[in-house]
Amino acid sequence: MLIDSHAHIYDEEFDGLGGADAIISAMKADNLEYIVCVGCDIPSSRTCVELAEANEKIYATVGVHPYDADTVTEENIGVLRNLASSGKVIAIGEIGLDFHRPNSDRIGQMKAMIAQYDLARELCLPMVYHMRDGFGEFYEFAKTRDFPQGAVLHCFSGSAEIAEYYVKKGFYISFSGTVTYKNAVNLERAAAVVPLDRLLVETDSPYLTPEPLRGQINFPKNVALVAKRLSEIKGLSIGEMEKITAQNTKAVFGIK
Repeated sequence: MLIDSHAHIYDEEFDGLGGADAIISAMKADNLEYIVCVGCDIPSSRTCVELAEANEKIYATVGVHPYDADTVTEENIGVLRNLASSGKVIAIGEIGLDFHRPNSDRIGQMKAMIAQYDLARELCLPMVYHMRDGFGEFYEFAKTRDFPQGAVLHCFSGSAEIAEYYVKKGFYISFSGTVTYKNAVNLERAAAVVPLDRLLVETDSPYLTPEPLRGQINFPKNVALVAKRLSEIKGLSIGEMEKITAQNTKAVFGIK
């Protein structure tokens, strides 16, 4: 069975479609063993923990996305610390850098990322990184730091060379529906060089719907389309890719 290593099943896009409950109820039929529900801010992190504690097949991460970097206060680091005390919290994330928007607060995002990195190290948890248009700055951050509990570059958008560097740093590289797009030549090259034991699959649902469903709301079950594309790139069967990526997700997040 597959594991969607990064989804936002609490998102309001699902409200008129049965919400998270409908997604969770359909997991067995959708060939999903687990879903990792990822927090983006304090409220969504809290929701992720609530969903995970109420559902055996859901795990949670807690963290603040770079767009909300100004909310990473000492008080909210304390909130994240308390949320992470739940046995169903498996990582700090999604955290990172996103300079796609004009006038992004680069200094503020870096400070927020460092504060959450420090929290993850304190709690001995892996980290889930969101990285968009900030790989240069992230390199400066990562080159002097260690990631002993592991880390994930989610929805990978970099080059093959970048992927190789972070694999050497102990990262896992997670591919989303973007690897299925017709113009995804660079992502295909990156996927080709990532070792099998460092590959993850995700949907980032409700976003980044893979082909041939692009333009529709994305559901965790569509992680099968990502796994299918990776199996083609790697020359493996779909079943082999399912098994490999599920094992890797369990390994990085400590899921039994």
